[in-house]
Amino acid sequence: MPAHRANTYIDLHLHSTKSDGSFSPTQVVQRAAEVGLSAISLTDHDSVAGVREAQNAGREVGVEVIPGIELSTQEARTDVHILGYFVDPDHSDLLAWLQQFQEARFKRAEKIVEKLNRLGVRITMSQVLHRAGNAAIGRPHVADVLVEEGIVFSHDQAFQKYLGYGRPAYQPKFTLTPGEAVEIIHAAGGLGSLAHPILYRRDALIPDLIGQGLDGIEVLHTKHDTAAVRRYSAMAKHYGLLPTGGSDCHGDSRGNPVLGTVPVPSAFLDAMKDAKSNHR
Repeated sequence: MPAHRANTYIDLHLHSTKSDGSFSPTQVVQRAAEVGLSAISLTDHDSVAGVREAQNAGREVGVEVIPGIELSTQEARTDVHILGYFVDPDHSDLLAWLQQFQEARFKRAEKIVEKLNRLGVRITMSQVLHRAGNAAIGRPHVADVLVEEGIVFSHDQAFQKYLGYGRPAYQPKFTLTPGEAVEIIHAAGGLGSLAHPILYRRDALIPDLIGQGLDGIEVLHTKHDTAAVRRYSAMAKHYGLLPTGGSDCHGDSRGNPVLGTVPVPSAFLDAMKDAKSNHR
């Protein structure tokens, strides 16, 4: 893989059309090259389907691609996302778990469509499946159909009116515990990091997650202001966690986060590689 160039940045939290992003894995890599990133990680939700494509594209343009994933978990009734880095995308146990996730996502989408229909919103599961394509199906694909049909004006309105937590078409999702997710990531050869901790408003959970094997914490993220970066940097140092970071970019049509806008230093990845070597 290409070595880091001096004074360059990386982005370790990115999504593609293999989950709920609007860029293909190849386009994610191409955008990364355009903004001068030396390394990225493709961390699609509950999917590693785009990793090999991204790695091949990375070799073409000189961007290092770390195989990654973002697993959905729940702890104390709080949705918690665990990022996995350096996972083997061909690991049989990982793929078996992800197949279970895909089946659960399909059933969840069916129930959401049923709830919308009962509310008088006439969309079909076939429309949602067409919009999702080969991606891991999720609420953003339902939101896409709602926008396309003129039922709502935007993704934000779709979630605020129908799909968000506590809204009339909300449907709980199948999840693991954070500990189970970290165990799966470790079994697949990876490191587990807590994604965007500011969003949970439950920092008291973090020591428990460390007890469940957590390796790192996302210090730099689009939603982290200066105070949050300072707090989670101090927490990483205090607990001996690896600091990670990224933009959480989902593409041009998926909200504000834009690839490469969070200045994540390549030193973060160097430390992760050292930890990965020590785990062997």
